[in-house]
Amino acid sequence: MRPELTRTTDADAFLDYYWLKEELIQFCRENDLPVSGSKMEISARIEHFLRNRMTEKQPAKKRLRNKKRSNQPLSRSTIITEDHRCSQAVRTFFKQEIGPHFHFSTYIQQYFRTNAGKTYQDAIDAWHEEEKKHQQCSASKKIIAPRSEYNRFIRALFTDAVNKEGEQKQPLDTWTHNKNEPYSHSS
Repeated sequence: MRPELTRTTDADAFLDYYWLKEELIQFCRENDLPVSGSKMEISARIEHFLRNRMTEKQPAKKRLRNKKRSNQPLSRSTIITEDHRCSQAVRTFFKQEIGPHFHFSTYIQQYFRTNAGKTYQDAIDAWHEEEKKHQQCSASKKIIAPRSEYNRFIRALFTDAVNKEGEQKQPLDTWTHNKNEPYSHSS
């Protein structure tokens, strides 16, 4: 059975179980830890806290709200900056350039994070290349980000959807049971 998440929870035991983001945020609030970031970032922060019993030193983040944004219109030659944000203006630009089917996929968000200095034209080319791969490999499955534990679980469940008795497993019941059990992070 899953342990209660407290200051005394063993870090390895914490990593062995599934936690809702709301549970992680609540733990952070109770222990004066920052609550911002993705579920994976919050989990890493809690793991560090449980292992070291101290808060993780966070580098001071630049406040973008106070920073004057360039009024330059977006173009294919716009440079991707280190503090790039996938804003509504950026979405609108890419929908105009690529088409209404454009969305900020996991792949393109990662592209923006790891390709500072490149241009929006490079991002457009990367988008089209990734779309071509998906179309050519229709049999292959889209990669589900590690933070989407429920979606990864459901895919694995339906990949092996028939149990030994030949009956289809009930995904929600199975998930509800399995999220309270230790699991491997390697899948």
